[in-house]
Amino acid sequence: MRKHKQIDSFTFLRAIFIIAICIFHSSVQILPGGFMAVIGFFVMSGFLMMKKLNSIENFNLEEFKINIQKRFLKLMPSLIFVISSSLIIALIFSKIIFHDSIKASIPSALAFQNLYQIFKGGSYFTKNGYFSIFTHFWYISMQIQFILIFYLINYLLDKFKDKYKDKFTNKEIRIYVFGLLSVISISLMVIFSFDKNNISRIYYGPDTRINAIFIGAITYLLVDNFTKIIDFSKEKEFSEKYILYGILLLSFIIYFLVNGENLYTYRIIIPIYTLIQALLIGFLYTYEKENIISINKKEMGFVKTFLYYIGLRSYYIYMWQYIINTFISYAFAHTTKSRILAYILEIFLVLILSEITYIIFQKKFDLKKYFIISAILILSLNVLANFIPNPKAEDMKNLEKRINDNKENIKKNNEKFLQDQKKKENKNKLSNSNEKDKNKKENDNKKSEKKEITFEKKAYDDFNFTENEREFLKNTSITAIGDSVLINVDPFIREFNPNLYLDAEVGRQMTDGPKVLQDIKNKNGLGNIILVSLGSNGTLSKQNMLDILNISEGRKVFFVNTINSQSWEGPINARIKKFCDENQNAYMVDWYKFAKEKANLFAKDMVHPEVEGSKVYRNLIEREIINSFAK
Repeated sequence: MRKHKQIDSFTFLRAIFIIAICIFHSSVQILPGGFMAVIGFFVMSGFLMMKKLNSIENFNLEEFKINIQKRFLKLMPSLIFVISSSLIIALIFSKIIFHDSIKASIPSALAFQNLYQIFKGGSYFTKNGYFSIFTHFWYISMQIQFILIFYLINYLLDKFKDKYKDKFTNKEIRIYVFGLLSVISISLMVIFSFDKNNISRIYYGPDTRINAIFIGAITYLLVDNFTKIIDFSKEKEFSEKYILYGILLLSFIIYFLVNGENLYTYRIIIPIYTLIQALLIGFLYTYEKENIISINKKEMGFVKTFLYYIGLRSYYIYMWQYIINTFISYAFAHTTKSRILAYILEIFLVLILSEITYIIFQKKFDLKKYFIISAILILSLNVLANFIPNPKAEDMKNLEKRINDNKENIKKNNEKFLQDQKKKENKNKLSNSNEKDKNKKENDNKKSEKKEITFEKKAYDDFNFTENEREFLKNTSITAIGDSVLINVDPFIREFNPNLYLDAEVGRQMTDGPKVLQDIKNKNGLGNIILVSLGSNGTLSKQNMLDILNISEGRKVFFVNTINSQSWEGPINARIKKFCDENQNAYMVDWYKFAKEKANLFAKDMVHPEVEGSKVYRNLIEREIINSFAK
């Protein structure tokens, strides 16, 4: 078998893909669609596997074994090395990261991490309070599964080729089979996309993602058609490079526009984007083959040389970057220092570790002995984990129980609140006509407003509430929407605000806020004040907050900013502040300013406040409410 020439343009493309993925991991707010670059890797993989397979005349069982072995030896040794070494680092520097990651180490090493994520209900887009360093290995697990499936299909097609050789050529039957399987795979993705609960199932499912591999394979089988397109453009005096520029623009602009939690991403965008990537890879290959683009490695300049360097090490960078990012997110969880320092440190460590791993695995060594040692090490660490105290386990168990208990109590308290409201309404109906009742309410509100204005404005962290302030809070009705943070704090808020109606769910985002508030308004009506505690889980836009403000119809709306270990913390808090500064009746409760550097206020997940933290959280809300009515 002949040695295949390196496709230089693909090396540059790998660099762009891996940079997009790394930015997504480190700062999802900057590049929310960076995860889409994985599709490019899959399509390229299918293209290259078919290219190599096409040079084999008889793909028998022996060839099947040789190809599987080569692909596995390229992926597995370095993967197991990274898993074992990063577990040791975690054991030394952070028991929390070690215990959060250890259960995923065996699924990652055995290449079923994606299936493990589906089984446990993990999300690639919501990872607050969870510091697993192996979540991203879903891609490598899926890649290995795809290699097995791809070569198995080709082996079976070759084995039974005598049955169809009179009707179809090998090329034709592969196009038809891979085309049919791609349609089935995309159809499954679209069907599952009609239920938001299926996002993780779609994202981690080999059946919903394998279409990218098959489309890549079809692209190579049809690669001669790209030459025809180029020739046609020349005939029409249209620069063939404009085709490439257009496809590149479409490929990269999507990184800035796509949201991984939007169902339409899976229903429409991913299938289309996969085809765009197929066109990009097909044209790049053809351009380089036809010498339309040529790469002189001696005259590339700094930027091209750097990209080429990154492209050659993309696999190792992918493995290390998420791990390093998780360690740094943990280390910076309770500091207000600029994340720029964290990014610089992350880039430095990733490049160093990737280079070391690249150098190690360019050399030949006894793989059998290596696998035995690595397997023993990973298994030993899994056994050892049972004897090492987990500093997070008891804390998180208590937090989970507290949230579950609070959810039950919230349901009961909401029902009681609504019953009390009905009793008041019925009482008013008996004593007043509808018109008089409206006038009475308006007069009461006016009196109440006059009384409220008499408050003196105090420091945001002045928690010495007067009797008048407490009485005011007690008689003020609040409609609140939030996530698990607000569920956790609920009983403390009710100490000051018994007239509270709360709708909160674990994992809820600001994008859900307007609909939730509108539903409450339609069903039960709104309180005097609106409280919004959303933002910990990542997605937030100005329009979300504007919709909430509009639904509130002139009521004061209080947005609590967020503290978490993820990159979206800063951008989300900045958006909340900007919005509250620019809009009347919008107020920011500055939880971040008070508590960010006070780790003692938080549970071990670094997101949910403990008892003392919950009291502070409540006090900050109450002080901001009172200050909003001050002169």
